[in-house]
Amino acid sequence: MSVDIKNLNVEASAEAAERYAALYKQALPGSGGIEQSRIEIATFNCSETMEEFEKVGLGLETVVIFRSEDGQGHTGKVLLNLPGQLLLEHGHVDTIVLKKETGIAPGFVKLSGLINGFTGIKKYNSDASVATDAAGSEIYLYRDSEVEIVQAANGMDEYPAGDDVIAIFPGKSETFKAVYGDGVLFADTAQVVYAPPGVNPDVIPKELLPMIEKIREEQAITTRRMIYMTRGMNVLLSKNTKHAFMAGKSGCVYLEFSTPSMDEADRFTDKRVIR
Repeated sequence: MSVDIKNLNVEASAEAAERYAALYKQALPGSGGIEQSRIEIATFNCSETMEEFEKVGLGLETVVIFRSEDGQGHTGKVLLNLPGQLLLEHGHVDTIVLKKETGIAPGFVKLSGLINGFTGIKKYNSDASVATDAAGSEIYLYRDSEVEIVQAANGMDEYPAGDDVIAIFPGKSETFKAVYGDGVLFADTAQVVYAPPGVNPDVIPKELLPMIEKIREEQAITTRRMIYMTRGMNVLLSKNTKHAFMAGKSGCVYLEFSTPSMDEADRFTDKRVIR
C-alpha cells in the first residue's frame, strides 16, 4: 500500500529549527542552548510549509532513551511548541508481538491497519536515532512482514497469554513538567501532580479560548477535559491516555519523563499522521 508523504520544505525546516533553538535558549538559559541539528522536527506528515507547520507540529530533543528488547527502560525529552502550535491527539498503548499467522484475538488489530506507514518495531540508539547495520540499513527488533504486531482496538484489553506471544511492549506512561510559557493539555484522564500556588489547572485563560475553538474545528480531538499548563505544572499521563497539547501565545517548553518511547507505535486520532 502506498503512503502519501508530506515533508517540510528545506527553508521551512531551517526556520523551524532556528525558532525552536531560540525558544529552548529562552526557556533554559542555564543549559548552554542546543545545536539546531539536535532538534527533531516532527511534522506528523501534516505540513510542507511553515504556515502549515505553525499550526501542527513539535520540536524535541531526546536527552536519552533506554529500551531493552523486552520494552523496559526510561526516556527523557525536551518538548517545544511554537505559539499556538498543536501536538496532535495520540495515545500510547501496549503493543503485542505474535508469531506469524497467529489467530488474532477479538478486540485486537494489526498495527499496520491502525498506524499510517507502520513497518515494524525498530532498535534505537540512546539518542533516539534508529540503529543501523554496517550497510546503513535500519535494524528492526520485529518486522511487520515477519510477525504479527497488534494492539487492542480500544487500547485497554489484556491479551490472552499463550505460546504465540513473543513479546509485549508496555504503552508509555509519562509526566510533563512545563518550564516556559503556557498551554492547554487535552486529556480526560490525566492527573495533575502539582500546580503552582495561585494556578487553577481547570480554569483556561480567556485569551486562549478562541485558539481552542479554532483547533477543535480544524483538528481531530476527541478528549473533552482541558488542563491549563503553565511554568512549574506537573501532569501525569498513564498509558492509554489520549492527549493533545496546544501552546499558548508565547509558545511552550515542557519536559517529559517517561517509560521507554516507541514512537512508531503511537496511536494518533488523525489517521494521516506518520510519526
